Amino acid sequence: MPRITLASWHAGHQPGEDIDVSEEEYRHLKRDGRVASVVDKPVDAGAEQSAPAEPQPEPEPEPEPEPEPESGKPEAERSGRKRR
Repeated sequence: MPRITLASWHAGHQPGEDIDVSEEEYRHLKRDGRVASVVDKPVDAGAEQSAPAEPQPEPEPEPEPEPEPESGKPEAERSGRKRR
């Protein structure tokens, strides 16, 4: 069970109070922005026994698209719309 510090009122506990919550309750409180900090989160037993993950290569950054050349015409003429 994680031990958290509350950011807002929850189940009669005031903000700043450290409480123990279930994993499911922790996920809901974190999603709602009501967790100020995690004081103690136990490590899963299954995670310790599993093999270490292989490092994954970083994705290559996508090249930025080249800007279209300016033609000197107003935007209305370039788009095919008539000017008023």
